[in-house]
Amino acid sequence: MSYKDRFPFSLSVPSWLYPAGYAENVERVAPFVDGVELLFFEGKPSCLPDKEVWHSLLALQERYLLSYNIHMPTDENLASEHRGERHRALEAHKRLFDLAAPLAPVTHTIHLEYPEGVAPALWMQAAEESLVALSKTMDPALITVETLDISLLPLADLLDTLGFKICLDLGHLIHFNLPIEETIERFAPACRMVHLHGVAGGKDHRALPLMDPALFSRLLPFLSTYTHTLSLEVFKAAPCFESIEFLAEKLL
Repeated sequence: MSYKDRFPFSLSVPSWLYPAGYAENVERVAPFVDGVELLFFEGKPSCLPDKEVWHSLLALQERYLLSYNIHMPTDENLASEHRGERHRALEAHKRLFDLAAPLAPVTHTIHLEYPEGVAPALWMQAAEESLVALSKTMDPALITVETLDISLLPLADLLDTLGFKICLDLGHLIHFNLPIEETIERFAPACRMVHLHGVAGGKDHRALPLMDPALFSRLLPFLSTYTHTLSLEVFKAAPCFESIEFLAEKLL
């Protein structure tokens, strides 16, 4: 069943549902969803698609009227305590931002990873420096900062000031025991991307039907009014489409 234009938000799925390349994955899901989240976990030039793949993605976008959103590289940490690593991460992000520009992505989602053993104040300082630097080389309105395993609430005012948008990863809020309602309320006005996935058995990125119904019900007030892009971050085809059906039962 196709779910194009059925939800109040634009429904996206990851570019890694089948053991194949970007174009093959996009072509298989394109008839059923509004968009695709193109996953890039490594930012080195040798790890990025060649021109032929980019051309294929553009052709598929035009044929199926797809939107794309970009998951930016995570192999170099924008919030590293080491200035050199932050600089390499900034270069990797700018490289991919420019390469993907012909696809007109609705968002580019970034991570501000919290390194184990680093004081929160040092993480916050490093994150702030990278956000300021990013805002000078990329349009902050096209960047969504994702909620990970540490609260973004201390950075909220800076994110507003610089003009960044937010990726509310609702699965992460649950998995890492972060303040769900407070985080949603604070960031909902700037939220342009939602990552949704089930949390069960101490693991995230699982099928939505596996989630505790009481936990999922806490997300419904926000999901029922959300109108931007939602990516179901479940990385295998069968549980991903099961999750779409589950979401349709709850929202349609």
